[in-house]
Amino acid sequence: MGIYTGKVTPSEIAVSAGEHTIGIGLKDSKYYLKKSIAVKNNTSGQLITLINDLQTAKEWKALFIGINSAQVPSGSCTSEYSTAELDKGFEFLKWSFEERLEVYSYNTVDWSFDRFDITQTVTLNDDAVLTPSIIDGYLADHNIAKGDYDFVVSFYRGGDVLNDAGLPTGQGCKLGSFQGLGWYEYDDLEVEASYAQIRYWDNIIDAIDYSKEYEKDPGMFIHEWLHSVAEINGKTFFKGQGYSMPSSKGDVVHAAGAYGYEYPWMTWYQDIISGKVEDNGKYLGITPEAFLACSVREKVLGDCD
Repeated sequence: MGIYTGKVTPSEIAVSAGEHTIGIGLKDSKYYLKKSIAVKNNTSGQLITLINDLQTAKEWKALFIGINSAQVPSGSCTSEYSTAELDKGFEFLKWSFEERLEVYSYNTVDWSFDRFDITQTVTLNDDAVLTPSIIDGYLADHNIAKGDYDFVVSFYRGGDVLNDAGLPTGQGCKLGSFQGLGWYEYDDLEVEASYAQIRYWDNIIDAIDYSKEYEKDPGMFIHEWLHSVAEINGKTFFKGQGYSMPSSKGDVVHAAGAYGYEYPWMTWYQDIISGKVEDNGKYLGITPEAFLACSVREKVLGDCD
């Protein structure tokens, strides 16, 4: 399973005779090397070097759905994003996954990205949520099929922050009180990709720039993606692949405090993704081997080893 040992090279590991696979994550360059070795009986010691054993990253594919305008069923107000603002969200997704998530995985995952925008007004459910059942229709309209994507994310304007008087600012529309939701069932969509929705309020361009520049917690997309594949409740992806996740009171992504992590949460996301969350001498999380072993697309098509 490629579980982290907590050891740092040079180091010694006691193993039984037989076939073993050794994996090493390079601390500075963040690459992953591994090789299979045969350990014989009566061997007092065996020196292992990994030089030409760099692992090729597995491609994972994300689909970004930009939504120009959204409203609740009553149609009481419509909240809108310009194409330029949706561009900012798309760029933030790519930055988050390429500059953070890929590195955290020791570059064992290589994300590629597609996008389409919905120009007509999208009607949310009564709770102002863009549920899988709603987005399924738009995926069908664009001929998105099972096995096309590992992750689908919808992105729209959630409305305005309320002022001191409790009234919305800006466009005069308020759709719900949260920014992101990730569905724990990795195949909730009809195309069986993991799914999340993300929305911002007011000035998205400044908000994203501030988040990235000051490193407060630029993990919005990573956070919701983790919900969609790493939670332990329901039909979650990495749990189903046999990997143990850190958890507290049934939560994985929101369990940071129980493991001694503090805001901002990027170190927490990093350790979950690299499989390095320490728990009484053991290590929990996704691990580089998990990314190499199977993607969501491969799982739903029955192509995992």
